Amino acid sequence: MSGKLHRQANSKSGSLQAIDFGSQSADEAAEVCSQWLNQHAEHEKLIRQWQKLETRLIREHNLFNLSKRERASLSGAHELDALNARVVALYAQNQKLLVSLPALAAPSTDGVVSKLYVALANVRPDESRATHQLIKSALRDLEGAAPIFGR
Repeated sequence: MSGKLHRQANSKSGSLQAIDFGSQSADEAAEVCSQWLNQHAEHEKLIRQWQKLETRLIREHNLFNLSKRERASLSGAHELDALNARVVALYAQNQKLLVSLPALAAPSTDGVVSKLYVALANVRPDESRATHQLIKSALRDLEGAAPIFGR
C-alpha cells in the first residue's frame, strides 16, 4: 500500500488526516501503521457514539439504577453492548499491532512517518505536551524533507 498512509495532525481538533507522500515501495511498517491508524479512527468514532448513547440512556432511563432485565429491554441497550464489544475488540487488535511496531524496520520515509503518527496518537497533549509537540515537530521536519527522500 502506498501513498495515503500518513496522517496529519489537525492542531485544533486533534484529528488525523491523510497525507500522500507518493512512495510506491512496499513497507510493512507503513502497512501496519496504516491499519493501526484506520482502526484507531474507527475506535475513536465508536467511543463518541457509545458516549452519546450512554448519556441519552442515563438521562432518559436512569440507566445505572436499572436491573439487568430492565436494562436489556431498553431501546438502545443492545446497540450500546454492540458498540462496547467492537470498541474492546479494536483496542485489543491495536494493542497487538502497537506491540509489533518497534520490531518492524521502516525502509521508507512512509514507514518512518507512519510510525511517528502512531506515536503521536498515543501521546496525548494533555498527558505530555512537550513530547506531543516534539513528535509533531519531527513530522513537520520529515514532511519538509520529503522531496530529498524522493517525494
